[in-house]
Amino acid sequence: MTKNPEVDFQERSAVVPSKITRGLRVWLVYFMLAFFGYSINVAGPAVAYLRDELELSFTESGIHTSALALGIVVVGLFGHFILKKLPEWKVLGLGGVGLGIGGLILVLGRQPAVTLTGLFIMGLLGGLIVAVNPAILSDEMGRHSTVGVSEANTLAAVLSTVAPLAVGYFGGQATTWRPAVYIMTSLALVIGLWILITPKFSWMIQKSAKNIEIQSGRLPGKFWLFWVALVVSISIEFCMIYWASDYLQSQLSMPKDQATQWVSLFLVGMVVGRYAGSLLLQRYDRFLILFISVALGALGFALFWLGGSQAWTLTGLFLAGLSVANLYATMITLAFEAAGQARAAAGSATTLASGVAILLLPFALGSLADLVGIRPAMLLVAVLYLILTGLILFGRKAVSPKPV
Repeated sequence: MTKNPEVDFQERSAVVPSKITRGLRVWLVYFMLAFFGYSINVAGPAVAYLRDELELSFTESGIHTSALALGIVVVGLFGHFILKKLPEWKVLGLGGVGLGIGGLILVLGRQPAVTLTGLFIMGLLGGLIVAVNPAILSDEMGRHSTVGVSEANTLAAVLSTVAPLAVGYFGGQATTWRPAVYIMTSLALVIGLWILITPKFSWMIQKSAKNIEIQSGRLPGKFWLFWVALVVSISIEFCMIYWASDYLQSQLSMPKDQATQWVSLFLVGMVVGRYAGSLLLQRYDRFLILFISVALGALGFALFWLGGSQAWTLTGLFLAGLSVANLYATMITLAFEAAGQARAAAGSATTLASGVAILLLPFALGSLADLVGIRPAMLLVAVLYLILTGLILFGRKAVSPKPV
């Protein structure tokens, strides 16, 4: 009897190793993903300062964050051509170099065209790190790769919390916010160059049965249901990350550097939520966790939007981060399970989902803020929570066993 590929995927994903060895190569992958995670979360706070320096509107600021996302979209659409021509480790090195070069262009730019170019390069070449990260960890860690991917993303989340703190700290000094960008991106550049030039990372593409296994095929309708839910989940996350600082300045009259630093409270909530979620998901149904997360997020956003005082508003910001934490990880797991054997196609599509979400919704919120103000525009997040609730309901029905 042929084994159901979805069941097979779940069984392989459920392996819990008793012991994991993490060598230099694994830690390189971890930190390269963390540098990229830091970079996409530093963009929003950095653009808040650029808006004053370059006299940008909310819409023009949104175009800046969308430039980074557009780079990720391009990787999602065409990155597989590079993966066919270059070995995965060299692609990782290229991603680090591109992230570093884009960061330097951003901090040196004094014209919108230059800063837009820097952010686009950060997304375009830095996005290669995301595209190749799971494949390298699979080669390096074998059956432990699921744990590796989780650990890499957790480290990225931890480092991401530093981003707005660093921008706010340096922005409040007599110098500039720019060291918050070029310190991390320069580290990525140095490590990327080292990977590219060191002989231990061969320029020969290693062919193996695992590497050449065909995993293509048409993605089913329920995959695309979870794909849309993934886009909505990521959109909520980045709308809050990119625009919470402006909201705090507008509604609580916070100084820019202080408001920027408080955005880290949202990211701290994400770190706490991911740790708690990793434990809860081992014991409870995933859809139950999703519904609880959405309810908690709705409560957090309500406190954030209606708070009226700094304590309530910041409490809501933390709760919103706590709720968002498990949306991405759970949705992407459900999407891969729905894809069955078409896991390669699912990988490209889910990478594209991140780029589409970061590209469209934060920009839409910024454009809306120009028309009606930042406070009414933030209600777009509440609409996204409503849409996500409906998608989760449909998704649960799609994966429920059919009655015999």
